[in-house]
Amino acid sequence: MNTTFTYHTIAIGNSIFGNARLIELGLPPGWELAPGVSRPEIIAAHERRGLLWVAAGDAWYVVYRPEEGWALELAIRTRAAPSPPPAAPAEYAVHGHPATLSWKTRRRGLPWNRHDVTFMTLEFTCPHTERRISLEFSGWCPPEGFQQMLEAAQRWRCH
Repeated sequence: MNTTFTYHTIAIGNSIFGNARLIELGLPPGWELAPGVSRPEIIAAHERRGLLWVAAGDAWYVVYRPEEGWALELAIRTRAAPSPPPAAPAEYAVHGHPATLSWKTRRRGLPWNRHDVTFMTLEFTCPHTERRISLEFSGWCPPEGFQQMLEAAQRWRCH
């Protein structure tokens, strides 16, 4: 089985801050990344360890697996956060940082054609870049697609 991940460095910018890094996603084999429904927004940036990071911003993308016809919307939100105290080990981790996982279902669509949509949110604090990062995946993808993104989260890079 091919376990080579494809890495996508997500950097956003504007005329005031220039380009700043948001996160580096490692996608499992067969998954691709595309721009989302709106342009990324950068509210604030700061330099940590010689790199400019998005301290506050939002970005939207789509991760998809064309062979299966799976697609998930990805909303990334980051806000400045002070370094947290050492946390107890968590069930999930992103780049070695304890992460919380939450699930919810919402109804979406036109009033005459509403349907349930699954949302999976991973949130964590990166003390190296002093940011709180939230990655929300949503869509009609089967549970296996969400599970593959959850497993890939261990390989994402936030600093």
